[in-house]
Formats: sequence, structure tokens, C-alpha cells
Amino acid sequence: MEANNWLEIDLGALVRNARHLQTLIGRRCALWAVVKADAYGHGAIPVADTLHRMGISLFWVASIGEAIELREAGIFAPIAMFYPPLRDADWDAVMRHGLEVVIESESGYRAALQAAARWNRAVDAHLEIDTGMSRLGWRPEQLPDLLQLWRADHPIRWRSVFTHFACADSDQELTKEQLERFLAVVDRLRAAGFPEVPLHAAASAGLLALPESRLNAVRCGLLLYGIVPLFRYGDFSFVQEELEPVLRWRARVLSVRTIPAGQGVSYGWRFRAKHPMRVATLGVGYADGYPIALSGRTEVLLRGRRMPQIGRICMDMMMVDVSELPDVQPGEVATLIGKEGAACIRVEELAHRLNTTPHELTTRLGKRPTRQILKPAGEFFERDSV
Repeated sequence: MEANNWLEIDLGALVRNARHLQTLIGRRCALWAVVKADAYGHGAIPVADTLHRMGISLFWVASIGEAIELREAGIFAPIAMFYPPLRDADWDAVMRHGLEVVIESESGYRAALQAAARWNRAVDAHLEIDTGMSRLGWRPEQLPDLLQLWRADHPIRWRSVFTHFACADSDQELTKEQLERFLAVVDRLRAAGFPEVPLHAAASAGLLALPESRLNAVRCGLLLYGIVPLFRYGDFSFVQEELEPVLRWRARVLSVRTIPAGQGVSYGWRFRAKHPMRVATLGVGYADGYPIALSGRTEVLLRGRRMPQIGRICMDMMMVDVSELPDVQPGEVATLIGKEGAACIRVEELAHRLNTTPHELTTRLGKRPTRQILKPAGEFFERDSV
């Protein structure tokens, strides 16, 4: 049965992006993959499996559920979770599945010790420092409390120390201040005898905007998927030229009709034809994840040309003005995001129109669009030790 709309996930492009990013950051800096939110809508299991095969050494997810999904799919690489476990049952799941946790508070530290005692083995943990995100992590002024609690013989294997940048895509000076604050905390930790573990601060925006923030590792999400953060300063178009979008979204033409001048289109008749028009109806709508806020503000590609979307986007369908392609037929395929011939609609473009982030759009892609996984060529599965 043919789908009305679907996503094509190009794992070959994912591999090429990872190789390009490793070259950009250098071999002394580890490339860690962020695969939370179903790999930003791209499919966490095929993405993580592909990246693990080529040598990515650590995967970041948000929740225990996301981590267990990867484990149950046979992905036994190190997996770290941004959410701190809150209940004993959560800690037991962490230990049972061999997951790595973030310790961002005194209560989390004490809970880790309790879990280690119950399971009679050490907890693998990453220490988070809050340098300005005001979300999770030990604030610099709480460092004395941490050092009073910490002991070298505690059953915690520290895997890294890290922070999150708040404004890497909008304020380079503030990002530098956060980096300096973080490194000052690290100096104090090491002076007190805390182990010298890998340091990381930069995600996709940070590694581009502030190269000195790459440290020992970077947590990369957007760029792996060929999506460039929307910066409010600087010109990073060179990265967009080098990276390939991993996702392409396509939809089938369900119907084509001619409407007279004055005829309204879709709910509310926000659009009325000024002259006779050919209108194609596509089998995709906001229930599939295409934002209703783009109504009348977007285009799709048909036969490699941009065709304007008209009227309000419906739950299951949208209408497109195809007057310039009067012989379009039901069954033809339009591209909502991605490349078709020489033309391309990037998700960054749609995000800019909505004043949001590209990953808000990709992570909202629902279950209705089927995923067609385009596997890389066999040579890509050779381990690169990325």
C-alpha cells in the first residue's frame, strides 16, 4: 500500500556528515552523537546503529525510555541521559541496562551512591555544571558543597564534566563568559583532586561559533543531520554547503482541480482565487507534523519547481497552486523538505519563517509519515574510529 506522505532518511548522508564534522573538530576531540527525541525525528535506532558501526563512542538521549529503546534494539554502545533519575526504580533501570547518568545536584549524588550500594557496583556518571542555563547542574557557588560531598573512593566512575551554553547561536561574548566560568570550575575541581575526565561544553551551535569550546568532546545533534543552527550573527553558510540534509519529506498528489476566480480554498476561505487556478491537494497536513502556522507562507517542490501553498493547512491535507504546471496528475510526488533536481527547500528556511528552531519542526514529525531508510553503501560500515 502506497503512503500518502513519507520521510526518506539517507544514512549515507549521515555518515558523510559525521566524517566532515570529525575533520572540522580534529581527531583530538571526540564526536558524540545526540539522538534524543527519536534522533530529532530522523529515527533513533537506525541513526544510532549506523553511527555506532562507524565508531561514534557515546550517545546522548533525554530519558531512560529513549535509552532502553536503543538497548532493546541491540545498541550496546555507551548511552548517557540528560534527565537525572528521580526514583529508585529509575536508578535500577539505569543499572540494569548499563546506562550513564548525569549528576547535577546533591540529591542526585546521594541517590547514585544508594544505587551503587544496592547493585554492588559503580555508577557511570557525568558531572553537570550550570554556568548560566539555569536548568540543571551545580552552580559555581555550590562547588564547596560538591567538594565536601565528593570522595575519590565513592563508587562513581566519572565519565566527564560538562556544561550547556545558553546563547551559542545568538551571543558570542556571553558564550565566552560561560566557557570561562566552566573552565574556572574545572580548575577548582582538579585542584581538589577530582579526576581528569573529558570536558565538553559545545553542541552544534557552540562548536561553530566558538571553536575554543570544543575541548575534549562535542555533543552534536543538528549538524549530524545536516541542519545548521539559525544564527543571529556571523555567516556559517560554508557549513551548509558542506553538510547534507539527512531527511527528505515527500507527499503524493491526491487530486487536481480547476477553480474559478473568486473561489475560496480550505477552511475559513483565507485564500480566494483572483483568477481561474489549478489546485493540487497533497496527502499531508498538521497531524503529520507540517505546521499549520505555515499556511499561505510556504512552498513545495513539484517537478523541481517551487509551487505556493494556498489556504489553511488541514489536519490531513494541504492545497498547492499548480497553475504553472497545468498537467500535474494525481499520484505525482511533491517534496516538502529536501532536494528535488536543482531546487531545495531546507528545514532551516521553514524554521526562519516561523521564528523557531529547525529541530522543533523535525522533532514534531508524527508517526503517520512512514520512514524509508536509505542505507549507506557497504564501505560506510567499516569502523572509522570517529
